[in-house]
Amino acid sequence: MRKFIPLFTLILFLGTLPLLPGCGSSAPEKASGPVASMQNLMQGVSEQKMEVVWEFLPASYQSDVNGLAHQFADKMDPEIYNEMFGILQRVSKLLQDKKEYVLKNEMLENPQTSPEEVAKYYDPSVDILTTLANSDLSSLEKLKTFDGGKFLASSGTKIAKDIATISDLMPQEEGKPGFYEKLKQAKVTLISEKDDMAKIKIEVPGEGIQEEDMVKVEDKWIPKTLADNWKSKIDSARQNLDKLKPEDITAKKDQALAGFKAINATLAQLENAKTEKEFNDQLTQQVRPLAAVAPMMLMMMAQSAMQQGGDSFAGGPQAMNASPGEAKIIDPNSMIDIVINKKLSPGEQDPIIDEILQSANDTESLQVIPNVDGEITTFKVFPVEDVEAFSKKIKFGKPTKVDAQSRSITVELK
Repeated sequence: MRKFIPLFTLILFLGTLPLLPGCGSSAPEKASGPVASMQNLMQGVSEQKMEVVWEFLPASYQSDVNGLAHQFADKMDPEIYNEMFGILQRVSKLLQDKKEYVLKNEMLENPQTSPEEVAKYYDPSVDILTTLANSDLSSLEKLKTFDGGKFLASSGTKIAKDIATISDLMPQEEGKPGFYEKLKQAKVTLISEKDDMAKIKIEVPGEGIQEEDMVKVEDKWIPKTLADNWKSKIDSARQNLDKLKPEDITAKKDQALAGFKAINATLAQLENAKTEKEFNDQLTQQVRPLAAVAPMMLMMMAQSAMQQGGDSFAGGPQAMNASPGEAKIIDPNSMIDIVINKKLSPGEQDPIIDEILQSANDTESLQVIPNVDGEITTFKVFPVEDVEAFSKKIKFGKPTKVDAQSRSITVELK
């Protein structure tokens, strides 16, 4: 039997996504009573009126989220933060201006999806990025005085409407309502109510029936699970922000700004591209390595989360360490560079990547990241312990130089 996931959890999650980075002032209560409170939330989300999410929260909860945003804004380096959003603004404009070129990029080619199908999702997806990039989140000064109610009523609602557009484009089973239509048709009834506690029944087409315990907090009726967990979640978030030291951010500032400079240089090349070929050659060259490294980055993030979150499991980190097949933290020093003094097209890179992957032992799980810089193509390979030993596995060319110190292998193609 399919496990039923409470629809309210999904509603609250979707509704509060744009709320998390910032927050704001309270709004007048528009609903009273446990049934009216839940019905108002579901109806508002179904109509993409995202301010209802803010109105749903008690005033102290709004203040808690507000405090987290202010705490983050006080600690974050403004140059790093503002530069990051400057890049997002530049990317969103590039995606708007070069839409025709982007949609013809070879990386979007998929035999199972037509270009027309991909194009349908393009505008609302880019609109979401554009709205976020130019919202009240876009500078640290704005974040210090952020108003969650106003944000959700403006930017939050725009984003929700674009999400609704994407949802409408997705295939639906014939005769079955989509997500937002389900919310519109949802029925909430009262089972019992006594003092500041109540139980309601939520009936959603195609989702079965769910009973939800509600409690009254500061004249707002909210799910008991939300009330029970709120303080611990907020305290945990505050503790994490306490660990964010301005001096630690400053120590990494030069590295971050150097990375931003490189991104801006790439964006300038894309912005100045005069032809589709010029644009897409550059786009593929820059984006393809990111696509290749994504699995590695996700693995590192997952392993980091496992390491930091181990104490929350029974037995603590010792229990995790004792489990078989434990994932080890990735060592970036186990990456090597295979250097070819020739500019290779994506089509020329593919067979080389295949040969590198085939050279792996059964116990290895290699990642290969190609990159073209001028007339030089570099393949970053990870993880490799012994550079010299790996050079002897190369069959697609002749290694002419093996440098164990720089962990690089220069190869002359056959």
